Amino acid sequence: MAGAENQSGAKNGSQDTKTFRRRLDTLDGKLAKARSQRPQPVDSEGRGKAMGQALKLSTEMVASVAVGGVIGWTLDWLFDTKPILMLVFLILGGATGILNVMRTAKSMQGEPMPGHHLRTTTEREVTTNDDKD
Repeated sequence: MAGAENQSGAKNGSQDTKTFRRRLDTLDGKLAKARSQRPQPVDSEGRGKAMGQALKLSTEMVASVAVGGVIGWTLDWLFDTKPILMLVFLILGGATGILNVMRTAKSMQGEPMPGHHLRTTTEREVTTNDDKD
């Protein structure tokens, strides 16, 4: 093994070791650069919370329209006014759903956004000043 030749036919020695070290250092530099440019992992807890909030808002909207439609259909069936009351209550259900979604979204704005665990100093000062009143 001591006198073994490499693929180029030269004997192993300090020159091959230096070449190998130089190539290894170059590769280490490239790997470090690639790792620093790689995007940071996404906060999965924040992403899950955001998905839950979106599902809640969409469910509220769909449920409001569905309840309005059912109430309108039932009243149409009782009073034999098809389809007038169903259309009226579908529109009312949609309006109610939009109002509920807006109200919920406004209340969620007071909470920190998913993935942002720290609040800025000015937000803390405003919160503490509002609490004093």
